[in-house]
Amino acid sequence: MSEPTAISPAPVVDQPDTDSWVHVAELKDLARRKRKQVTVGSCPVALFLVDDEVLAVDDTCIHQERSLAKGTLLNGQVICPGHQWKFDPRTGEAEDQDGRLATYAVQVTEEGAVLVAPQPVTPREATTSDSATHPAGR
Repeated sequence: MSEPTAISPAPVVDQPDTDSWVHVAELKDLARRKRKQVTVGSCPVALFLVDDEVLAVDDTCIHQERSLAKGTLLNGQVICPGHQWKFDPRTGEAEDQDGRLATYAVQVTEEGAVLVAPQPVTPREATTSDSATHPAGR
């Protein structure tokens, strides 16, 4: 008779600690302008309301370090006010450029409180100098 084989447990996916969510805004604060700068810990974070979903990314552009909350939200993309780089607020990825904004988990309570996890779900990745000088990035 052979010995029973051990079954490996399923990998654990890091989930934000629900006790550490940070209350940063009320949903009504996003209703008119669809964007808002908040602070999570000591990090500036931009909230965007896209298709009735609240999304959170680094507020600082990876290219020129401008505030993305001061940019434009158009067709579900965040446009930096500096050189008009476009970012997908769901993934943090830049359109036609390398690098990525950190993204944060967001939770909206039934009462309309917007909560953000204190640690990013995806990390920030700086752009390379080649991408920053690319004609589309100017």
